[in-house]
Amino acid sequence: KHEYFRKTKMSLVSVTQQNCSLRNYSSPPGDVKSLRSVINPHISRIRNIGIMAHIDAGKTTTTERMLYYSGYIRTLGDVDDGDTVTDFMVQERERGITIQSAAVTFDWKDYRINLIDTPGHVDFTVEVERCLRVLDGAVAVFDASAGVEAQTLTVWRQADKHQIPRICFLNKMDKNRASFTYAVESIKQKLKTKPLLLQLPIGEAKTFRGLVDVVTKEQIIWKPTSDLDDGKNFEQKLLLEAGDPNLFQEVQDARNTLIEQVAELDDEFAELVLGEYSENFDLIPADKLQSAIRRVTLAQKAVPVLCGSALKNKGVQPLLDAITMYLPAPNERSYEFLQWYKDDLCALAFKVLHDKCRGPLVFVRVYSGSLKPQSAVYNINKSCTERISRLLLPFADQQTEIPSLMPGNIALTVGLKQSATGDTIVSSKASAVAAARRAGRDAGGEKRSTSVIESLLLAGVEIPDPVFFCTIEPPSVAKQQDLDNALSCLQREDPSLKVKLDPDTGQTILCGMGELHIEIIHDRIKHEYGIETYLGPLQIAYRETILNAAQATDILDKTVGDKRHFVTAELEVRPSLGERAMTKPVIEYAASVTEVLPKELQGAIENGVMNSCIQVQDIDVTVQSLSVHPDTSHTMISACVSRCMQK
Repeated sequence: KHEYFRKTKMSLVSVTQQNCSLRNYSSPPGDVKSLRSVINPHISRIRNIGIMAHIDAGKTTTTERMLYYSGYIRTLGDVDDGDTVTDFMVQERERGITIQSAAVTFDWKDYRINLIDTPGHVDFTVEVERCLRVLDGAVAVFDASAGVEAQTLTVWRQADKHQIPRICFLNKMDKNRASFTYAVESIKQKLKTKPLLLQLPIGEAKTFRGLVDVVTKEQIIWKPTSDLDDGKNFEQKLLLEAGDPNLFQEVQDARNTLIEQVAELDDEFAELVLGEYSENFDLIPADKLQSAIRRVTLAQKAVPVLCGSALKNKGVQPLLDAITMYLPAPNERSYEFLQWYKDDLCALAFKVLHDKCRGPLVFVRVYSGSLKPQSAVYNINKSCTERISRLLLPFADQQTEIPSLMPGNIALTVGLKQSATGDTIVSSKASAVAAARRAGRDAGGEKRSTSVIESLLLAGVEIPDPVFFCTIEPPSVAKQQDLDNALSCLQREDPSLKVKLDPDTGQTILCGMGELHIEIIHDRIKHEYGIETYLGPLQIAYRETILNAAQATDILDKTVGDKRHFVTAELEVRPSLGERAMTKPVIEYAASVTEVLPKELQGAIENGVMNSCIQVQDIDVTVQSLSVHPDTSHTMISACVSRCMQK
């Protein structure tokens, strides 16, 4: 425990900090809100959201501003200065990038927001994946001068996979070459979605000074930027035609377009528009339009678009309002597996951190039931019972103890030694069995295998195969055990990190998602575990695929002893059109082959295809014809198919 003192007007107050490290504020944390003051509202007023984007779009800066305006930090941190709340790792502050996702909990206007700041670098895509798995909504941040970038497409697809409603925030409107129109068009064309313009910027690049709310027709002007300007002082008033006729007309047109867009997507709002407000769209109340935008956003038919500049402290407060207004509460998302659990505990462990004082800290999202300290829980994946000793509310690398965790919330648990990313936590083994029984019964009484039932109950995180690998060696044999322990802890924290032993050389092989990923792991072993390791040269796990469809025929005719082996195979291969990588080829059979092919020969055909596709992925294979002499062995069939594939 550490103690530090801060002076008040009347006395000297001693404050005990429960953590092993203290945050270094650039000024004393005087009027900063305590984490203990975070409201614990009804589930309908909780928002679990993530900030996602391409690298350097401004995710961490936006998060920092949210914490400042909600009153949880006293000074505005800067990524370049290395003093932001959510980038607390040494490696993050040195490089000015986010490496691991960080969770913070704060309140905004009677809403509780559990926010996760995710990395933008492609090497840390798994961090984004496992966070999106437990979130109800997301804010996609864009650089207004660049629009949609490479990693934006990746995280957008991940959000699509988890069916997460989103809000778009066009950041860096103060930047040279910033273009609101270009960025919106980029979202429309590249992300294939319908943007709903809820705000229009007042000025662009150096002239950006505020925005207009298209829904309410209010303009928000921030004071001219100065060194002391923190963005808290702004003027919000109704936009009048007399003040700026051109801007007024632009907003009027944008509002009419917005109303038409929403009416096309929402039947309830369409009836309203075509009924009492058909003559004059200006009379449509803002709250009716906001409710319709919310329904459209939750149905993922369109995405609201807002703008601002987080670095210049403009547009973040309206973004927070939009999060509470348009993104879903936990009880507005439907999860199929919840019907099996009723009111019993169902939680998902989605991230693990290692604390030198408290051991593993496991992030959990509670979907149903509740969690309390000193309670026993059952891990379905590991088939083991564990005891939670404490529950902590996260604020990046700082935590505050809480007495319970209700549905829809995210928190840290202390005491779960076995649980890892993607594990499902329930109250007891009996609860898991009862849920499995309900799942089997509701499926029409079909007899289901354990794996099928578990797939109904569990929804873990998909981990892609490693791309880069290299050897890692300790400075001496005596340090090998320490290195193994460090790698074991890091693997549990980071599921995309793989460690294996080369059976021929006995060397430890480190496998990661990229050069930066391996470099960060190497750095963490040095700083966090005090081991100076040596890395071998980086190698890439190359994979191949085909660009065009092809067809080939092969004939194998051999006599071995007194037996003649004769096979004729005709195969067609095509590139797979799916969005996700398929490591194994998909094998199909033409109708003429299916009718005459004995089941026992299918294994030989599949072996032949697989043996020739060890480094090849994303292909579909169709067996067009196959003729086999009665005495032909399965090995010869596999050899013929394999040779045909290689043609």
